[in-house]
Amino acid sequence: MTPAPDQPASSAQGAGANGAALAWVPWLQAGVTAMLVVLFVVIVGKTRQQNATIRQLQERVQGLENSRALDRTTGLEEQLRTTVERLQAVERNSARIQALSGENANLRLELRRQQATRDAGVDTLPPLPKLDEPLAPPPQPSPKPPAAAN
Repeated sequence: MTPAPDQPASSAQGAGANGAALAWVPWLQAGVTAMLVVLFVVIVGKTRQQNATIRQLQERVQGLENSRALDRTTGLEEQLRTTVERLQAVERNSARIQALSGENANLRLELRRQQATRDAGVDTLPPLPKLDEPLAPPPQPSPKPPAAAN
């Protein structure tokens, strides 16, 4: 049982050697801590840079979407203008057709009235005189000059 007192003696000797060996541990911890702080700062900086880049890209995408929407809106406005012009032309033509239809109906009515008065025997115009002979003689063919002898 003598080995028990030896253990404290060897631990005292080991403590002296370990004390010198453990002196660099706080420096190691400080170095690791500083490295972690630097890495953290670098990561935060990269994150901010990426966020700024993402914002710029989002603004560009938004600008492109707005441009496309504007192009679509311009195209739709042009289609709407063309459609309105065509509709106005159709309305003008429809009004012309209605006016012509009314005029046609009036002319038909007038024609029926004239036919009815003619059929009734009442002529408003005097009859044309009947001629036995034509007013002008029919045209005569022009005489051909005699052919010259060869």
